[in-house]
Amino acid sequence: MGEGVHHLKVGDRVVVEPIFKNFDSPFIANGEYNLSEPLGFVGLSSNGGFASYVVVEDYMVHKIPDTMSFEKGALVEPAAVAVYAVMQSNLKIGGTVLVSGAGPIGLLCVQAALAAGASTVIVTDIADKRLEKAKSIGATHIINAKDEGIPEKIKTITGLGVDVFLDCAGVQASYTTGITSLKNGGTAVLVALFGKPVTTDALDQVLREITIKGIIAYRNIFPQVIALIDSGRMPVEKLVTRKIVLDEIVTNGFEALVNDPTEVKILIDIQAS
Repeated sequence: MGEGVHHLKVGDRVVVEPIFKNFDSPFIANGEYNLSEPLGFVGLSSNGGFASYVVVEDYMVHKIPDTMSFEKGALVEPAAVAVYAVMQSNLKIGGTVLVSGAGPIGLLCVQAALAAGASTVIVTDIADKRLEKAKSIGATHIINAKDEGIPEKIKTITGLGVDVFLDCAGVQASYTTGITSLKNGGTAVLVALFGKPVTTDALDQVLREITIKGIIAYRNIFPQVIALIDSGRMPVEKLVTRKIVLDEIVTNGFEALVNDPTEVKILIDIQAS
């Protein structure tokens, strides 16, 4: 524990919000610390949780209630991405949502949308196993992204198209399909880190009053996300598909996630290591 830290004590059960704040940035004053530059994260621009020792700033540390398991705590950070995405979409109770990509963030977006009151949550992915997982956690409809005519199918389900499109796949096909599946006046939130530029029809966006919004990580929501998970409104533990020890992290961790579409979230039991 560093000097001057008074809101924490050794032994507290906590989770880490891993964004470094640049206190010289003008975005800090109004709380938009995720927009400050340069943007850094524990585990990307500094050693992360698999290093021998990790030091984090006091403002990153959030206590979790005694009723919350460490397994649930380990999913607070990715869940915060999903909750922030849904909040930024301005989803209304009873609204309709398309989530493209049924990876960990996409599945957490399904849970966040349902917690926010969505009546219809449609999920697309190219892996049937991940679509089955989406269905098991509450998605109302699943569609294989390889299918033809997906926007038409979605409009058959919803009438005019979806209110909100959350792109958690980040490729041209998911982007184009999602934008086309939006109702006029709908909102697209780009959650994925796109590996390549995409092309877009700006005239279509103008004529249909489509809002396309990018988001980076999250801000000012960890306490709410912790409460959502602890209350059971977001049963994030359903996304844990395997627990391993540290020595298995390459073969049964990273490689398993890359090669096996049935894997969603793999946790490492540090104490068993």
